Amino acid sequence: MNTHAMKKLQLLCLSLLVTVLACKPRTEGEIGEPFDKIAGISGTWELQRFIQQDLNNPIKEERDLSTFYLKDGIVPLRLSFEGESRSYGVAIEAGRNYFGDGGTWRFDDDVYPSFVTLTTLIDEEETELVFKLGSMVRTFDNTLRLALDRGCDLGTPDAVPTVIYRFEFNRITD
Repeated sequence: MNTHAMKKLQLLCLSLLVTVLACKPRTEGEIGEPFDKIAGISGTWELQRFIQQDLNNPIKEERDLSTFYLKDGIVPLRLSFEGESRSYGVAIEAGRNYFGDGGTWRFDDDVYPSFVTLTTLIDEEETELVFKLGSMVRTFDNTLRLALDRGCDLGTPDAVPTVIYRFEFNRITD
């Protein structure tokens, strides 16, 4: 290809790029205030699904272990979050308790949260449990997804999780 043809091709590509960028729709009006995430998580949530993902497995296998929590005649694990006092409670009859007996909670960022930290007493010692949020929870959302990374020495900078526990809860309306 000669230089004249190459320059024409470059000019054509540049013109096409400018045309595409100039045709972007313009945002009109106000987007509005962000949703109140504290009000969104407030309320009672009932476990619907529990997944364990093995990070040491080459295919990162996931296992649905919900049957450890969801048994006939037994109320599933429930978490209750109170927004104003930032307290939480746990009601559990079956399965392992990864949430403590209750205590206080906080987001890493109240406007754009990625994590929720539960502070509870375990063996009479204050313990912080950090869960990743699977999605933002707004007052009209009915699903809360939490993930807990587990492994050896997760408090150290070079620690790598070996398993992830994924909890999916549905909002309980009174």
